[in-house]
Amino acid sequence: MKFTIALFFLLNLCFLNAQITLKGKVTFQNSGKPAEFVSVIIKGTLDGTTTNEKGEYSITSSARGNQVLLVKGAEVDEQLFPIIITSGPTIILDLIIEKTKLIEEVVITAGTLEAKNDRAVAVLTPLDIVTTAGGQGDIAGAIQTLPGVQRNGGDQTGLMVRGGDVNETVMIIDGLVAQNAFNSSVPGVAQRTRFSPFQFKGTSFSTGGYTARYGQALSSVLDLSTNDLPEKTTLNIGGNMAGLSFSGAKLLKNTSVEMNANYQNVSPYFLLAQSTVDFYKAPQGFGIGGRVVHQTETRGMFKTAFNQTYTNTGINIPSPIVGGQTIKFGIENENTYINSSYKERLGEKWTYFTGFSLSNNTDVIEWDNLNVYRDDKRVQGRLEFTNFVTNRIKILMGLDVQRFGFTQRFDTLLGQFNEFMPAAYIESDIVLSARFAIKPGVRAEYSKLIDKGNVSPRLAMAFKTSKLSQISIASGYFYQLASANYLLQGYKPNFQEALHLMANYQVNSNDRIFRIEGYYKSYDQLVRENGVAFTPNQFRFDFGMVDNSGSGYAQGIDFFFRDKKTIKNFDYWISYSFIDTKRLYQNYTDKVQPDYVSTHNLNVVTKYFAEKLQTSFSATYSFSSGRPFYNPNATSFLSDKAPDYHNVAITAAYLTTIKKMFTVFYLSIDNVMNQKNVLGYRYNFDGSERYEIQPPFYFNIFFGFNLSLTEFNKDEL
Repeated sequence: MKFTIALFFLLNLCFLNAQITLKGKVTFQNSGKPAEFVSVIIKGTLDGTTTNEKGEYSITSSARGNQVLLVKGAEVDEQLFPIIITSGPTIILDLIIEKTKLIEEVVITAGTLEAKNDRAVAVLTPLDIVTTAGGQGDIAGAIQTLPGVQRNGGDQTGLMVRGGDVNETVMIIDGLVAQNAFNSSVPGVAQRTRFSPFQFKGTSFSTGGYTARYGQALSSVLDLSTNDLPEKTTLNIGGNMAGLSFSGAKLLKNTSVEMNANYQNVSPYFLLAQSTVDFYKAPQGFGIGGRVVHQTETRGMFKTAFNQTYTNTGINIPSPIVGGQTIKFGIENENTYINSSYKERLGEKWTYFTGFSLSNNTDVIEWDNLNVYRDDKRVQGRLEFTNFVTNRIKILMGLDVQRFGFTQRFDTLLGQFNEFMPAAYIESDIVLSARFAIKPGVRAEYSKLIDKGNVSPRLAMAFKTSKLSQISIASGYFYQLASANYLLQGYKPNFQEALHLMANYQVNSNDRIFRIEGYYKSYDQLVRENGVAFTPNQFRFDFGMVDNSGSGYAQGIDFFFRDKKTIKNFDYWISYSFIDTKRLYQNYTDKVQPDYVSTHNLNVVTKYFAEKLQTSFSATYSFSSGRPFYNPNATSFLSDKAPDYHNVAITAAYLTTIKKMFTVFYLSIDNVMNQKNVLGYRYNFDGSERYEIQPPFYFNIFFGFNLSLTEFNKDEL
């Protein structure tokens, strides 16, 4: 089930739990003005904070004895203050610093939207994700409100970025590929990601031109960094119309042990949802997970996590053969995912990172009277070193090895393949001045399956035009194997290729950000099926002669504006994308705009926290122009377009306390206006009848609650 709670994981926020509080005010020496939003850190620890608008800071820590406070910021180079921390609940220490930078150092932003703990680059934080109306509390749902991403309407699973289909975007967790990041696909029903937004401390979403660390994605990378040690022991219990959940974390000095479990049954939700899908078995399942995090005495960080889920559902879908009839599509899924990583310093100039992941996904499908079995596995290891040559030059180099395989049995037909793919990469961040930086890199890969390799050079640079604005550009070559559908049938086409070119202008000032980016993407060597007639049937097996004769392009402009400053407790952003794209690939008969692309996409997201009511409100309006669809009676291929898509969603959350337990009651309504969106049309086998392709749900309501022993900071809203 796609639609879930926007604030389901809200209570994973927590506070520092330490014996000593170090607080005070930071001011500039010459002017005496407060130093806003500078970092204050106890050097050699993870304990630190950022000053507020009054220059005030507060740090809780278990550190004792001789320590050093490190202060740095946009206008401040690193400055050190030796201190002695003794026993006592609170230590007051005011700091006077020098304004040492005339301009903030340039940061390369072309093709990348980031959300980290650094205010300067924050675009979407975990709390943004779960409080965005219409995003269903899902990472991918919220990402769809950003420029360059297609609003899929609820019928397709995955992220479609700048003309690329869902296979061209990869999700990364702690530097490792998260295979099967979405729940197993069901025809016409978009699936959620398997992960909670609050598992992550940082989000970097690339719409192109991404780092040489990663490959095998023609369009985009969603790079997620998991949380470090939790700040205190927590316990959370939640319930809603789709199930129950439990999570807890026990903090043991420098180690934490975390567990979570959930049970899902969507039957109660269907009582209020207007579903266009004929479910003969409501989605249900359960999952368990755990994580261990350990911080070494030298600030190294070890993390290991596992996640195990079981789900099943069944729907009736239109028969691809007999018009007016339906067939059963039932699916049972079992998914296992393990991710471990370790990061440590090697002296003053070096750090190293090593990571390992393992995933296994099994689908057992009932397709009409046939049984389908699918299984895929992936093992990945990564080792990389970073050399901080100077404070302006950083060199990253690494090795990445992946082994993955797929098996599919459709009735008596068996298809399978195994791949071994090593890769090496090197990349450098060079800040030539406070106004100019470059980032050259190169990645080399080898595929044992097709016995071919590739070398992909990449380059990004940025120029500071003022204290608050800059221009960035990025380019590079990107490669990807053919999709599993072809490899399972024994085809071994060459790597597909994409060339990215993009440039943007960005202004970032005082919780306001304006960004405009233009891009051009050229596709070459796309996989194409020759000698077969076009059919929209995704379960087809007759591919004809497969080669790399496909090609295409995508060009357009993206706009993004966000303002969290003008009105107190009010936050909004506007994103707009225009795209002109055509491609000739798969079983397309002509170079045309793909059937999953809308030329225009607009999202307006608003959020407000009413302090007196202790309630958070959010509303989102989404618009997409009509997508092309296949009409067998048309005179030209994919020339017809569906009606425009409109959606208004709202979310409200009431914050209170029940017997010392912090509690959230929430309500979400999607498609408030009850707009009867049509995403396209489907025709019967002879083209004499057509049927609407509809979102899986029209008007629907979702509500629930969450109880926690952890306090909540409303200032984060």
